Amino acid sequence: MASNRAKKLLRKSTVLQAGMLEELQGLVKSIERAETLLAELKQDTEEMNARHQHRRTTREDIAYLEELLKCAKKKLAWEKQMEGVAKRTPEVLATVSTAMNDTVNPPLPKTRVAVLDLLQTVQSAMARLDAAKSAD
Repeated sequence: MASNRAKKLLRKSTVLQAGMLEELQGLVKSIERAETLLAELKQDTEEMNARHQHRRTTREDIAYLEELLKCAKKKLAWEKQMEGVAKRTPEVLATVSTAMNDTVNPPLPKTRVAVLDLLQTVQSAMARLDAAKSAD
């Protein structure tokens, strides 16, 4: 009986560890998408400002404002994405902490290495994103 219970706990722990890895990978992808969107937004804004640098007519002003509105919508999408990342990060890190500190069924060494690599990727992606936001 104890053997079946131990097997169930092992399966549950394995599923938790696999889910944790998937969540970390998803977090990395979300951060990278946010970084890409921010870079695109900056490039679009710079191009738009260069194109409309010498506005002389009301039509040119309207065209500039329409493009500015498109950029503002893109920035709003980026901000929503960042809110999602900020909300998910503590949850993901709590899951990682729970799985990594499991004393009954600790993760395998290869899982530990994978988690460490993903955490370093998250850290470097966040640093790049912070640098990109600061360069604004």
